[in-house]
This record gives sequence, structure tokens and C-alpha cells, in this order.
Amino acid sequence: MKKDSITRRKFLKKTSIGATGGALSLGGATSIYANIVKQADIPAILGGTPVRTRGLGVSWPIYDESDIQMFLDAYKSNRWSEYSNRDTERVVQFEKMYAETMGTKYCAATNAGTTALDAAQRAVDVGPGDEVITQTNTFIATAQTTFNLYALPVFIDSDPDTFMINADLIEERITENTKAILPVHIGGAAADMDKIMAISKKYNIPVVEDACQAHMGEWRNKKLGAVGHLGCFSFQAGKSLCCGEGGAVIGDDENLMAKVDAYSNNGRTRWGSSYKRITFAGIGSNFRMTPFQAAVATGQLRRLEEQSTLRDENSAHLEKLLKEIQGVKPTYKYLGQTRRAYYIYQMIYDKNYFNGLSKSKFRNAMSEEGIRLGNGIDSSLHRGSFIEGYLNTRAFKNIFSKQRLNKYRRDNRCPVNERIGEETGISLGQRVFLGTKKDMEDIVEAIVKIQKNASKLL
Repeated sequence: MKKDSITRRKFLKKTSIGATGGALSLGGATSIYANIVKQADIPAILGGTPVRTRGLGVSWPIYDESDIQMFLDAYKSNRWSEYSNRDTERVVQFEKMYAETMGTKYCAATNAGTTALDAAQRAVDVGPGDEVITQTNTFIATAQTTFNLYALPVFIDSDPDTFMINADLIEERITENTKAILPVHIGGAAADMDKIMAISKKYNIPVVEDACQAHMGEWRNKKLGAVGHLGCFSFQAGKSLCCGEGGAVIGDDENLMAKVDAYSNNGRTRWGSSYKRITFAGIGSNFRMTPFQAAVATGQLRRLEEQSTLRDENSAHLEKLLKEIQGVKPTYKYLGQTRRAYYIYQMIYDKNYFNGLSKSKFRNAMSEEGIRLGNGIDSSLHRGSFIEGYLNTRAFKNIFSKQRLNKYRRDNRCPVNERIGEETGISLGQRVFLGTKKDMEDIVEAIVKIQKNASKLL
């Protein structure tokens, strides 16, 4: 064993958890991990020196002079709005680049991820009285866009090991009113698309993927968003591909994508002969992306693969180190997930390996070390007060019977996701993984410090 490593017996003797079975394991530990254990001392929350005196991760968004020039070019063009779908337009050029990157035939850019979700659900004909199966662990816009179509989002509980929609619970919630399945690749990990697409085929229900947080993630080497019938993305400022606001819908079905594009552009049509068959000609709204958004997004798209690769490398290093620890581990990934994305990197916290230290106290202690952890989930939407705001509107009362709305309320239960939010879920943001391997080691050192002193933090 190397000079700076320590024996398991000596380590367990030093820790407050040795008598509880050893939450830290040094069997076969790497020299890096052994050194981390050696460095771990008094937690900052107890008066020790923080692992980091500055925040974790890089400043985001990242840009350079060429990005600024692209924006200025759009500004100086005097074409500040684009709606003619000409090849010379910046938005059209971005759509072609993004479709190629995603491996799909078509892309329709929008002014936000929310409007992408809206247009996609309209394209599969979601409307008043319908139901859309989705999940509780997602951003509010996923449900809002369904409610705004006077339809009901049916919230499915989460898989406790992945934090994704529990695909095994979908089939039992399908009714004659189910119009679409809307799985969310929350945080950038993949939902179980094999099971979801099998259900889609069995019941002939279209799948609209909410991939708003999943840029460059893959399912069986196919980009997330390109697996279902339509895929939706957000380019909001915190996303891995961002332009302040902005969004896109991708797909291979010309007729569906024609509907998305037409609705987003006040009913204007383009592309191919199938446009003669669509029912959306003349029906629509203005969800258009601006040339300024397209310029920024184009600049960001140039570096997306390089950044994604760096995130892959850093997350692999973190996971290697986390294997040496009991009590904090990455969420399980389904076998079909061949690459994840990193808007939120989810992990599972088990207080039993920290002398019963609650998640909230663990997060506070980590924050004092200069490492801020998220809550692991985006939300438990089924508990949101906004739901009653919709159900009590005149429109919903006219469309849905009192009995149906009351049943909707009774069925709106997702206890697993609540437990993830309250007890087990923790997370790191995507910009953390654009740092260095030393950053990953600092995360683990902070965990070890807290674990060694957990009994003092109760």
C-alpha cells in the first residue's frame, strides 16, 4: 500500500462510524481516495477549514469574442424578426444544425422550452377533456402546457433508484382519454424508453419526450428527444445548450413536425408536400425564435460536444471515487442509457451510513465546505397549489365533471417522489462537471469529512 494510504482497521478506529459497520470502505481503494481520507479533518461547520474557499464549478454561460460577433452580426443585419423560413435566415440555419446534431430529419425552433412543449402537444392533438401521462418530478412547465390546453396531466410517481418516471406504473393509468405520454428525462438522465415505447405501441399513444434538460443524452446510441414521436428542448440560460431563452422540437415524422412548425409560426407552412395534408394551416400562434437567440444558440452549439465530453470524463472520475463510499451513490441508470446529460446530476443519500444525519443537515454541512448540493428532484408537482388554480377555473368546471375532477384529486398521489425530495435525493449542477478532476475529489473529501464526524452533527 502506498505511503499516504491508511489501513481499514486504523481508519475505522478513527471514525465515529467504525462501530456501525464502516460506511467508508478502503478495500482496494485507489491512492487518490486514500489520500482524500487522510486529508479529511474537522468539518467546516464545526470550525474546521472548508474544502473549498470558493464555489464549485465554472462560470456559466461560457462565451468568447466570436459569440459576441455572431450576436452583433444579427443585430447589424437589420433583420430582427424572421418568419419566412428562408435558408438565409439564422433561425432556419440553426434548425438545420440542431436537427443534424440530434440525428433527426426536422427541427422547429421556438422561443422557449415551454412553447416547444405546447406546440408538440398540439401537434399530437391534445385538447379539452384529454389526459396526458407525465411525471411529478419535473419543472412546472411540463404540466402547465397540458393544463393550458384544458387537459389533465396525470402524474406518475418516480422510480426510487433513478428518480425518473416509473414506467411500470404508466399502463395502469391509461384511460380512454389518454392522448399522449410525456416522459421527462429529468436532470439529463434517461427515462426507460424501451418500456415507454412498448406501451406507446400497444395502445397507439404518441410519445412526446420532454428532453428540455437532456441535451446530448442518448438511449441506445440515439439522442434523447429523437426516440419518441417528438422531442422537446429548452435553451434557457442554465441549460447545457443555452441562448437565454429558446427551445426546439425535433422529429422524423414530416406531418407531425409540419404541425409543430405551422403552429409556432402563426399557421405558416413549409417543407414538403405533406403540408397539404395538415390540419394546422392557418391555425397557430407566435412561438418564433428570434435571430438573436439563434445567433447565441449557434455559437453555443459549436462547443456542446466538447463540453459534454468533459462532463462525461469528470462524472466518471466522481463515480469511481463514490464507489469507495457507502451512503452516497449516483442514481441507477437504465441499461438502454448509453450517455447521460448533466443539467442536474442526481445522487442518492442514505442517512443510515451517516449515523442518521438528516439530508438537510448533510446538505448544510456540505455547503459549509464550499460545495452546494441540490435537492435531487426538480419538484413534486402533484402537490403544487397551482393545480387547484386550474381545476377551479370556469373552463375546467365546464369541460370536466365534478366527479372526474374529484377522482383526479384522489388519484394524485406520488409518495416515492416525496421521499426522494425529503430524504434521499441530492444533486450537482451541470457547470460543476466543466471543472477539473480535483473538483470531483473535493466533493468526495467533503463527504468523507462529514461522514467521519456525523455523530457530532446530529
